[in-house]
Formats: sequence, C-alpha cells, structure tokens
Amino acid sequence: HTSTPPHRIMKGLSVLLACQLSALGLGFQCLVPFSSNRLNLSITRTTLFVQEDRDVWEKELEDTKMAIGRLDALEAAVKEDDSDLEQLSEEMDQVEQEISQLSFTPLCPKGLSMEDYKLAIRAYSKQPLSLKLALYTALKMNTVDSPYPTVGQYPEIVAQLYEQRLQLTSQKLEDAMKDAQGKLKVRGSGSIALDGKNPEAEAQAILAQLLEGKSVDEVQSDNIVKQQLGRKTRKEDKCATAKDLEILMNVLDDKSFFVVRGTPEEVPGGYVVRGANRKKSSQELIEALDAKLPSEWNGAVSYMRDITNSGLDPESGNVLEEPVLVLLNKDFSPETNWIQPLSTTIAAVTTFLYGIGIYATNDNVAARLEDLSSLGDISGVDWFNGRLVDVLLPLIIIQAMHELGHFLIAQKDKIDISLPTLVPFYGKLPNLGFRTDLKTSPPNLRSLFDFAFIGPLMGIITSIIFLAYGTQMTLLADPEILKFFPALSVGDLKLSTLGVGVVDYLFGGSGVISSQDPSNMISLHPFAIAGFAGLFIQALEMMPLGSTDGGRMSQSIFGRSGHLVVGGGAWLVLLVATLFIDQSGDILLGAWIVNNISQNDMEIPCRNEVETADPFRSAAGFALWFVAVLALVPMQ
Repeated sequence: HTSTPPHRIMKGLSVLLACQLSALGLGFQCLVPFSSNRLNLSITRTTLFVQEDRDVWEKELEDTKMAIGRLDALEAAVKEDDSDLEQLSEEMDQVEQEISQLSFTPLCPKGLSMEDYKLAIRAYSKQPLSLKLALYTALKMNTVDSPYPTVGQYPEIVAQLYEQRLQLTSQKLEDAMKDAQGKLKVRGSGSIALDGKNPEAEAQAILAQLLEGKSVDEVQSDNIVKQQLGRKTRKEDKCATAKDLEILMNVLDDKSFFVVRGTPEEVPGGYVVRGANRKKSSQELIEALDAKLPSEWNGAVSYMRDITNSGLDPESGNVLEEPVLVLLNKDFSPETNWIQPLSTTIAAVTTFLYGIGIYATNDNVAARLEDLSSLGDISGVDWFNGRLVDVLLPLIIIQAMHELGHFLIAQKDKIDISLPTLVPFYGKLPNLGFRTDLKTSPPNLRSLFDFAFIGPLMGIITSIIFLAYGTQMTLLADPEILKFFPALSVGDLKLSTLGVGVVDYLFGGSGVISSQDPSNMISLHPFAIAGFAGLFIQALEMMPLGSTDGGRMSQSIFGRSGHLVVGGGAWLVLLVATLFIDQSGDILLGAWIVNNISQNDMEIPCRNEVETADPFRSAAGFALWFVAVLALVPMQ
C-alpha cells in the first residue's frame, strides 16, 4: 500500500470536510486520521444560497447526506487497510464530481434569517473545542456513537441552540462545560465567564451574542469593556460613530504625536485605537489631539490602559502596560427620569422624619406639646419647628459643604457635573447623602482624585465641628433647656468609634459615655446629633465602591483594574459586616443595597488615565480612609 501517494486519500478527506462545512467560508486546521501532519484547509465559498423552493433545499440536503455517507464508507475502508487504494481513489473522484454539483444549503430554523444563521454557524465554528463540546452536550445531542460534534453537525447544533435558547440555563451550561473539560482534560479553555450577579440573564446574553456571530473571546472582551467603562459610556443612540472614528483617524495621519498600529477595534460604546505615543508625556498627547480635533466634534478621546482582552496578559490576567486611545461619545450625562426627583423628595421626607424621631424619646417635649395643644395654643408648633431646625439646618450645611467642595474642583478643572440627587434612608440616619454625577471627563486621574477627596473631607470636618460644638453646648446648657434636648442611646453613639470618642473626650474622657449601659439615653444638643449623623453619612461616601467618592479615589490611586479588585473586596467586607455586626448592620445593608442599585458602575474615563494619583494624594487618600473606618467601625 505504500506505493499509493497519500495525497489522493487526503484529497478525498478534504472533499468530505468541504462538504460538511457547507460553504461556511472558514479557515481551520484538521488532523488527518492516519498521519501526524496537519492539513491546512481554507474554504473560500462564503454564500449560503437562498432558494424559494424548500423542496429543492431538502432534495439537495438529502443528496449531500448520501455523498457524505459514501465518503464515510470510503474513509472506513481506508482505515481497515485491506482495500484496493486505486479503486478507492477512483470512487473518491466520482463522489467529488457529484458533490461539486451541489449547493450545500442548510435549512434555516424558523424565526432566524439566513444571514443570521450563517453568522451563527461561523461563530460556533470559531469556539474552542471545549465550548463546542459543552454546547453539544447541553443540547443532549451527544450519543455513544457520536460523543463529539462533527463539522457536518454545526448547522444542526446552531439551529438547536436557537430553538432551545430559553431552556439553556447557566447551570446547564456550567455543568456541560465541566463535563467537556473533564473529557478533554483541559482547564479554563473557552470557559463561560459569568460574574454571578444574574447568571440566567448572562447565559442568555452569551447565547444571544453567539447567534449574532461573536466568538466567546469577543463576548468576554465586550463584557470586560462594559464592566470597566460603565453604562454612561454606551447610552442608546449616544455612542461614538464610524464618522467620529474617521475624524480621529484623519487627525492621527499626522504621525508626529501618535503612530497608529493595526486597525481600530470596535468596543461597546466606541473604539480602541492602538499605537505609540510620540510625545514626551500623556498630557502632551491629549493636548496635541485637542489642538487638531474640531471643537464641535461629538467624540471624546481618552488615553488609558488597554481594557480589552487584547490588553490582558494571557497568563496572569493583569492589564498590560501599553496604553491605547479610547474613542467614546462626549455626552456622559446621566439619563434623567422621574427616579432622581422622586429619590430627593423621599429623602427630604425621611430626613424630616428623622428630625422628629430623635425627639420621640424625650417625654418633656411630648408633655409640653400636649399641654399647649390642650389649651388651644398653637405656639407649640412653632416652638417644635424651631427644635427641628436646630437638627435639620446642620445636616443641610454638612451636605452643602460636601457639594461645595465638588463644585470648586469642577469649576477649577472645567468638569460639568449634574445636580445632586439625595439618597433616602429610614432609621438611624436621615439619608445616605447626595449623589453627584460627572457629565464630562476630568482632565486626568489627579483631577478625579481632587474632586472625590475634597467633598468628603469638607463634609467630615464640618460634621466633627458640629459634633464637638454641640457636645460643648450640651455641657454648658441650662438644666431647663437641657431637658428639651433630643437624645441618643449609648448603643447608638457606639455605632461610631470616632463619634463616641469625640463625645467621650469632651465629657471628660476615660469612657464617661461609652462605658455606660447601651440602653441609657444621653441628651445632646441638636447640633451634636446632626454632626454625629453627618459624620456617619460622610464615612459611608468614602467606601471604595463603584462611583462613590471613595470609589473615585480608589480608581485614581489603583487604576481601573486595581479598583475592581479593591471594590470587590470592599463589597464583600460590607456584605459580611451586615451579617455579623448587629449594631450598624441595617445601616451597612442599606448602603450595600443603594450601591448595588445606583453606584456600582465605574466612573467615566478621564482624558488621561495613564498617570495615576501622585504619592502625596495617595497618602492623603489613605489617611481619609482611615478616618472613615474609625467613623464606621462600632466601639466594642
């Protein structure tokens, strides 16, 4: 048998593979069963014919199956090694002639266009073997005789994926992937990346994107970009367009400041342009671009670390050092709807109720209001309103100072910001502070740090001033006035180590207040109670989560990828704290819920994100975080 050239048999097998691929237009490698050499085969036919007569399709499909069957028989004869190779060669030539006359048109499943069907088959063929096998297994198409998917089954597999897309839950996909990896003895190759927040929806999204013609790598890259850039960068009808990219590329034709490498990559919300910076610094590059780009342009260019799959080290998963230009739409304004005004209105009500609530335990206040009311004297309402103002006014001033800090930095660095939205809370705090969104990109990470840092700093300082001044006023108050002061229990005061520490110190130190029974009520001037609540609210703003002020500081110091790690750790710590810290568990749980609903996104990109915050700013940030931890950790 060695006298027969092997290329005749290889030619026959190539016909088999061409027939099975059914004009998918793919390039791939296959292993010849009886050879150690790899056969590189490129199928160049890219058109799936659309015929109106479905009977013709079915006839051609049947003819194709018969041809495949004959080739399978010929291949089996070759493997048995006892056939006349000359005769086999002649039969393969005959079958090849028959196959060349077929259109190879797979039947499109109902509800899916032929073009989408073609893209989906291509997408499936690009997947790693482990994922192909996992989907094949999840569809329960694997049998004892056919344990692995063959190329000829790709159209049927894709059709089944489309028809069963609602039944393929994340659990089924994960189980199938584990089974496939076990059979192939591989780990991690082609795995389905689910972050666990909504696995059912994520699994369906992955299937939907596969049916759109995207590979798993492309899907994972899109998900990374979405996680790193946030929802405001890809609003509906507010993404960077091909026209915006054309304008940028025309500017980059001038290679004196940036040399483009490769072709731009489309990502959710815009494009990534890779290349080399020819300027001395990142800031000089941004300034050179601004000088060349039109002033009325709708795009916004940032220079930042590559956050796509291409920018990740395949072994460690870390972000590589080479920065890229990221083109997005310049409109980062939050979507305005009824939620923001409703949130502020509800928060105003909860703040007012908090003011009333802190007087609820004072029997003297209740008795005075009852006496005046029984006499028909409405002056009691004015008197009580005055007491409420003593609590609410400091709370307003504390938040105003916080927002003033943001405003000053925004004015200095020409950052457009939204109107603040007050976040409601009910219980031991009046609210959870304001949320202020960035509408345009800060010039760099140092500017973002300053914006995030100055607000809580001014808020914490103002809170401590009110707490200390109110405590001092309590000590100096006349007994007749003191009896109408609101009160907090020792247990509530011990929710904050820093807060109760200030009260203890001014009362004489040595645990004068904190050592008492937690149920004891301590009368305090309204300023002191407002300062205590304000201190707690400002500290919550400092948690390094999402786009909170603490999250912005974390992003400025550690970069986007580093902030994801820090934020993930803080998210987990906060969740555990809600379960095991009895005193402030409800407050922390409220903050955790609010963050997951409204502030879990990363902040919008700065123009220059290559240079992180300097050591001085980093040290200041860690110092303020330390103060926030003292304010949030209960005294034991």
